[in-house]
Amino acid sequence: MLTDFQKKYGLVADGVFGKNTARKIKEVFNIKYPALFFGQVCHESANLTLKEENLNYTASRLQEVFPKYFQTFSKAKEYERNPQKLANLVYNNRMGNLNPNDGYYFRGRGAIQLTGRDNYKAFENWLVIKELCKPNDIMNNPELVWKEFYIESAIFFFDKNNLWNITDVKALTKRVNGGLNGLKERKEKTLLYAKWF
Repeated sequence: MLTDFQKKYGLVADGVFGKNTARKIKEVFNIKYPALFFGQVCHESANLTLKEENLNYTASRLQEVFPKYFQTFSKAKEYERNPQKLANLVYNNRMGNLNPNDGYYFRGRGAIQLTGRDNYKAFENWLVIKELCKPNDIMNNPELVWKEFYIESAIFFFDKNNLWNITDVKALTKRVNGGLNGLKERKEKTLLYAKWF
């Protein structure tokens, strides 16, 4: 995760996202608008500390987060504190997830919470082109997304979705999040990080 990046580039490997780490990531990946990038990525990953999506919800929280799937409390109780069952319900038959356990196997991981078989395969292809991994490395071991390619997964997501030139936080949030969840915090983070560059 972040400590691996810090070690690789000679920074203090404390796992804390700060000015020096941000500047090094910007330099290594040639990020044009780093404050916007980090404002989104740090919101999605709790300041680059989350390795994978937390799907361990109470029944009442399931109804808040996934109301489409849990219109009754009794239905939510069936999925309470069961990340695998939940992921397979909400992610299967979309994003290229076809096999019974794909939703869980390809759940959100990495700095941007890359999700779904199609995104994992596209990320693997991107890494292969850059000679950073071999074919099937990611598909056979999806945990590599957070273990070895944590920051790269966010760079890929921005590349794939043509997000680099979006300079409005609200518009960028819609593209990253699919809605406006956490917009206030994303704006605050973007303003804070702008002072670092």
